[in-house]
Amino acid sequence: MESVLITGANRGIGKALVEEFLRYGWQVFAATRDPGKANFPLPSKDSSSKFEIIQLDVTSDESVATAVETVRETTSQLDVLINNAGIFPEEGNERLAEMKLAWFREAFETNVIGVARMIQHFRPLLSAGSRIANISSALASISSKKHFGYYAYSASKSALNMFTRTVAAEFAPDKIVVAALSPGWVRTDMGGPGAPLSAKESAECLFRTITHLSMDQSGSFMGRNAEAIAL
Repeated sequence: MESVLITGANRGIGKALVEEFLRYGWQVFAATRDPGKANFPLPSKDSSSKFEIIQLDVTSDESVATAVETVRETTSQLDVLINNAGIFPEEGNERLAEMKLAWFREAFETNVIGVARMIQHFRPLLSAGSRIANISSALASISSKKHFGYYAYSASKSALNMFTRTVAAEFAPDKIVVAALSPGWVRTDMGGPGAPLSAKESAECLFRTITHLSMDQSGSFMGRNAEAIAL
C-alpha cells in the first residue's frame, strides 16, 4: 500500500486531498496543528485505506521531529510528501506603505522554512520513486507579475519555487521527484467564496498529477493538471 503525508490537512485543499487519497486506498497521514479541530470522514470498514491524524506544526522543529517518529511506527517509507500547509497573512490589496513587515516573516516561516523543515526531517523516509509536492501558487510567477499586491504571499511562494528547484537538483541522483504545483483559485478560507474551483475539484486534479509525477518533471512549476507555469 502506498503512503502519503499531507500537511495543513484539516481544511480546504489539504482536507480534500486527504479524502481523495483515501478514496483510492492509500495509507494517509493527515498532519494538522490541532488534531482536536480535525473533522474527517473515517474510511469505511471495508476500505483498504489506513488513516492517521498526526499533530504537526511546520514552524516547530520539535513538532516535526515527533511527527517523523510517529510515522515511523507505521511505515519506514513515504511514497508521497505533500507540503500543503501555508498562510496568507495580508488581505492582498495593500500597497507597500501599508504592509506590516511581520507579514513577510510569517509568510516565509510557514511557506518556505516550514517546507524546508519538513523535507529535512522526513528525508530518511524518502527513497527512489518517492515524490515531494510543494503546493505553490500562480501568484508566484515572477514573469507574469503585472500588478502590485500580494507582497508577502507571492514573494514567499516564489521563494518556495526556487527552493523546490534546488532540492530537486540535490535529490535527482536518488530518483526522488520534487515539484511545485499551483492548485488554482480555490474556494477556501484563503481563496475566498468567489473562487471558481471547489477544493474537491482542485484535489482531484492534484491527485492525478502528483501520483504520476516523473523524474523529467522534477524541479518544475506546474498547474494542477501538470501544465507548465512560467517561473
